[in-house]
Amino acid sequence: MNLKFYTFLLLCVFAVMELHAQHTIRGVVVTASDQAPFIGATVMVNGNTNRGTVSGIDGTFSLDVPSETGELMVSFIGMESQIVNYNVAEFITVSLSEMVNNMDEFMVIGYGTAKRADLTTSVGQLENVARTVDRPVSSVNQMLQGQIAGVTVVAATGEPGNAPQVVIRGMGTFGNEAPLYVVDGMPYYGNRINPNDIESLTVLKDAAAAAIYGAQAASGVIVITTKTGKAGAPKISMDVYQGVQAAYKTPEALNATEYATAYRNAAAHAGTIAQAAHDPEQNPWGQVTRTNWMDEIFRTAAVSNINFQISGGSDKGRYSSSFGYHKKEGLLLNTDYELFSFRLKSEYEITNRFRVGQNVYFNRELSRGTNTVSSYSGAIINAIYMNPAAPVYDENGNFHGTVPFELSQFAGAYGDTYNPVSLLLRPTVNSPKLNLNAIAYGEYDVLNDLTFRSSFSIDLWSWTDKRFSPRAPEIGRPSNMNFLDQGAGNSSRWIWDQQLNYNKSLGDHNFALTGVYTAQYKREETFGFQVQDFDREDDWFQYAGNAGAILNIPSSGAFEDVLTSAIGRLMYDYNDRYFLMGSIRRDETSRLPAATKSDYFYAASAAYKISSEPFFNVAFIDLLKIRGSWGQVGNISSVGNYAFNVPMSSGNNVILGDPGLRNRHLSINEMTNPNLRWERSETVNVGMDAMLFSNRLMIAAEYYEKYTRGLILRNTPDPHAGVPIGALANVGTVANKGVELSINYTGQKGRLNYNIGGNVATINNKLRDLDEFTDNFIQHTQNLRSIIYPFRSEPGQPLYSYHLVPHLGIFQNQEQIEQHLNAEGVKIQPNARPGDLIFKDVNGDGRISDADRVFMGNAMPDINFGLNISLEYNHFDLQLLGQGVAGVKLFNGYKFSAYNAGLQGYNLDRRVLEAWTPENPGATIPVLSTQDPNANFGQASDWYLENGDYLRIKNLSLGYTFPSSMLNRVKAGTNLRVYLAAENLFTITNYSGLDPEVGTGAVIDNGTFPVPRTFTLGLNLNL
Repeated sequence: MNLKFYTFLLLCVFAVMELHAQHTIRGVVVTASDQAPFIGATVMVNGNTNRGTVSGIDGTFSLDVPSETGELMVSFIGMESQIVNYNVAEFITVSLSEMVNNMDEFMVIGYGTAKRADLTTSVGQLENVARTVDRPVSSVNQMLQGQIAGVTVVAATGEPGNAPQVVIRGMGTFGNEAPLYVVDGMPYYGNRINPNDIESLTVLKDAAAAAIYGAQAASGVIVITTKTGKAGAPKISMDVYQGVQAAYKTPEALNATEYATAYRNAAAHAGTIAQAAHDPEQNPWGQVTRTNWMDEIFRTAAVSNINFQISGGSDKGRYSSSFGYHKKEGLLLNTDYELFSFRLKSEYEITNRFRVGQNVYFNRELSRGTNTVSSYSGAIINAIYMNPAAPVYDENGNFHGTVPFELSQFAGAYGDTYNPVSLLLRPTVNSPKLNLNAIAYGEYDVLNDLTFRSSFSIDLWSWTDKRFSPRAPEIGRPSNMNFLDQGAGNSSRWIWDQQLNYNKSLGDHNFALTGVYTAQYKREETFGFQVQDFDREDDWFQYAGNAGAILNIPSSGAFEDVLTSAIGRLMYDYNDRYFLMGSIRRDETSRLPAATKSDYFYAASAAYKISSEPFFNVAFIDLLKIRGSWGQVGNISSVGNYAFNVPMSSGNNVILGDPGLRNRHLSINEMTNPNLRWERSETVNVGMDAMLFSNRLMIAAEYYEKYTRGLILRNTPDPHAGVPIGALANVGTVANKGVELSINYTGQKGRLNYNIGGNVATINNKLRDLDEFTDNFIQHTQNLRSIIYPFRSEPGQPLYSYHLVPHLGIFQNQEQIEQHLNAEGVKIQPNARPGDLIFKDVNGDGRISDADRVFMGNAMPDINFGLNISLEYNHFDLQLLGQGVAGVKLFNGYKFSAYNAGLQGYNLDRRVLEAWTPENPGATIPVLSTQDPNANFGQASDWYLENGDYLRIKNLSLGYTFPSSMLNRVKAGTNLRVYLAAENLFTITNYSGLDPEVGTGAVIDNGTFPVPRTFTLGLNLNL
């Protein structure tokens, strides 16, 4: 008895000791995406599998733990496991994210969705939208740069408000290369989509994928799904950032002393007398540097963004609404961009079979830019031109000219230059744009497998452009007249889609049939006028009624445009192994003649999922699929709205009588082609998709050939017709071929989660033929000061190829010039002097002429690449995006004006201090001279051509997410992240211009507005 008693007592003591050693931790498990309670998650003490529990119906849990602090392991099948620190004194919140398996995602592909693993066409997706919009981006185009293989994004200018150019798989037409944007299932022609409103973003790259959208999709499709509310209590989110921008680099001009010295030396080389303005004794004022004009026109600019969003709903109805404000100052004075956006999206289930929804977007945009492309009046080039001895303002506070009025006898030596600060500050510019885009739909389940959807969208635009240019009395390029240029316009477009979707499964056979009839109508009306001679220049006086003169009658324009289409598409798959898709589309446009206004376009694609075969048993391969596609899409972007019957032109510039009076007239200015037909974009695509190592490694590889057939271009006019403009015609074929590779790896090492991805794509662009063109080549009209025309398109060469005379260096002495002879012993460059460029006599005719030009590539990159790195450790995250191009040639037209002393006496770029002299024989800049008999600058040569390859750290950001245990004391479910980000952090390039990102196509860089380097501080708050 005593033994039993003592044994029982001992057990009680041990139990009490164990009870005192236990501690209890309490917390909640939520989903990372929307902070909803997570049911059934396993919660264990890390390293002790015998001590655990599961989260309850409200996501909460309690667990006895052996110590006051430690680690918990929280897991659930299909979710990323989390290891978190705990302290029994604190209530903890654990967020679980879905395990990455991109191939199980459903993607929007056009009038429907498809599982990513089942795709038969070439489709790319922006993987991490949430982190992308943390950057200071204001457009979808900026979000895409460097992210998706085959999608080239180039910011042709850093001007605020500029949207970068997007080209998908190379240039194929001389018309509009912009892709079609589809938002929430409908083609979208509205203003910029607020990046914070985007839920997912998909790019349809090949014609088979884009064929469902027809004539508007020849250059690819960008499909956007905006955020939708979810059932539950209202959720509020706020995204805010504030930052500063600065130029990555700016050019430098000569100071006043160097300026005068350079022109004295240039005159001596030319054998002429230097102008008195550059003589220190005659003009000592001109020897003193008073202004660094680059410092005066460039500034550190602010950028700010704020976005509020509220969403919620019930099982029967959901809503999402947002307000966004984006303000960006330009790097140049008096340039900026401002965008207000408002969105309201909702959807309601009226019955179990009937649903309705709408999405309304309202935008107001204000943009004020400046001209930087002109080599005459560009703001940056004029800051090089301007005399550094001149101050910005005179003693009366007025803008100063190149010289004071009392020294006007020296003005001619400094050229007809604008005061660059006045060029930016003097004009009054007001250009507001209003846009309303609304989508409404009704969807009804006719049968369990058959759904009818009717969608209607309307897009309304209204804009005004008003620019008042005051008098410019200062010496340089004076103007004694003031001007008001004003214009306005409005447009409306509606689109109405009727769609039937039939989905049926018969055992292992699955069918999806889609039929669509769509119609759209657009009307636009514009007008503009110029008046001049205002007595006053105050803001309140800058109205047309106060002008003293009007020279021309106002201009006006109006047009209507109609497009109707019928589409059918069949998707079939068998037993998760074999996949087929085919579509046919009939498009009819109002732009073409009756005989050719309608046409049919076809597409087909197939995929074979090898990994689903019973015989396939490779442990580390989760998915292996091959696919191929072919498709055609029509394109009429190069066709005017009335190409089928060109309207007569009117004007008042015919002068008749004595004295001569202007008379109204009507005339036929353009020829019509009754046989003009659709331009066709045709793509052949072969691809492979793979997922390896438990879906950690994703690989996608593609080979494509994209052809533009029936390329539309304007022919030379018939000289016998008496009409100055030739007719549009289908003249040739363009080919783009390339390879694309995307790789992404996701892993976890302890508390470190990481994602590393990269993509690379090649483009080989070539004009294949010009069979129906009136010439053997296309001489493009883009030029440098109407002197140099560097671009030509010819069969066998890329579009907009550089066609230039090669140069072989610089003549070092007279003997070298004398030995540069033709076959007859005659000097090839008889006007050359030591320090001039050596040009190559390519055709051997003994002289340098346009016949010596050869093709030298173009501005479209041969290779595009991107790199993404994402790291998460405890509460910290680090994001890095690198982006670059290779195989790019850029035409640096800035050299013509900034290195050339043979113009009107403008100041020069500081690099001319390295120009050739006998003491500097290794120079690459020809000798400074006020005369140019050798045409160093006037010859269209490859001396202007530079390598435009670059690697840019596009974004680097570091974020910190506050612990939920801290935030839950304020409000349960609160999530707060703060971050620092740097955009365009640094660029590695050999290009000597301000920025290698100056555009594609026929681009001449005359000192283009540089893309800014931006530093931002931001926060994301979810309640």
